[in-house]
Amino acid sequence: MHQIMPYVLSVIGMTALILIGRKRWYGWAIAFGNECLWVGFAIATKQYGFIMGAIFYGAINFHNAMLWRCGEPWISWHSG
Repeated sequence: MHQIMPYVLSVIGMTALILIGRKRWYGWAIAFGNECLWVGFAIATKQYGFIMGAIFYGAINFHNAMLWRCGEPWISWHSG
């Protein structure tokens, strides 16, 4: 089962990206849920490097969801 999970999680992530590109709000929810699944996979397989990636992707997804919803950045990346 551990051998097929990365493929399943990747397909879920790609599906979320397609939905987000089509401006479907639930694409963000699927993307967030998928990152939680990646953390679970990382813990179950003791591949802890995936946790850092899941946190990074989750933060970027959250930022972009807020930008999409509110129309302005949640975090300003510009110093001026």
